[in-house]
Amino acid sequence: MTPTVPDKLRVFLVEDTADLREEIVFGLTALGLEVSGFGDAVGLYRDLAVKDCDLVVIDVGLPGEDGFSIAQHLRSNPSLGIVFLTARATLDDRLHGLNLGADAYMVKPVDVRELAATLHAVNRRLRSKAEPLLVAPPDAVEIQTATQAARWTLSPGDWALRNPQGDELSVSEAERRFLKIMVAASGQMVEREKLIAAFAQDVDDYDPHRLDAVISRLRKRTEQAGLGSLPLQSVRGVGYVFNA
Repeated sequence: MTPTVPDKLRVFLVEDTADLREEIVFGLTALGLEVSGFGDAVGLYRDLAVKDCDLVVIDVGLPGEDGFSIAQHLRSNPSLGIVFLTARATLDDRLHGLNLGADAYMVKPVDVRELAATLHAVNRRLRSKAEPLLVAPPDAVEIQTATQAARWTLSPGDWALRNPQGDELSVSEAERRFLKIMVAASGQMVEREKLIAAFAQDVDDYDPHRLDAVISRLRKRTEQAGLGSLPLQSVRGVGYVFNA
């Protein structure tokens, strides 16, 4: 019986320096990925309209629309992996990129093998949707508030966080992973080191600032979506409690 050959990982690369773009496309292709390269956002959007891809690798300094704007536009699709590959290495740039929902932020120069490994790791996280959020009824995980009268719910099937009034917010893979841990430890402090370890399990060199970005973005998006304040409390910089 012939073994099933998995589909190649499909990657779109946006890099305006032609030589570097060709080098990365060649290297990733040689490592078994299916890669298309674009010099700007226009070319990327044109192909995304007619083709599917698993991940997008984006430079920040691009002609026309920059990489941050592209990531903000693409983040409406939670199943699409977004990886920054840029020379902009300041902490503010990295936090901004991660706050926009990027799954990884890499600073040039990067060995193409490291880039490929990062893309595979991000893809594994995004495709792990089959993993149950909690040992709980399949319809929803109930997050009790302090009053016990109202509930926040996280539904595994549709990846939506709902407040007691029924308003909902679609969550990303990173937000889902964070909420899974916090809900499981309902009412108890979860140490920051435990959260970082959970996020770093698929990445050799995990940036701890990414955790801050995920939490900050989740708080902000919850309020902007009209759900109110996320019932999450910081414990003197040591850890977090999801108040139940």
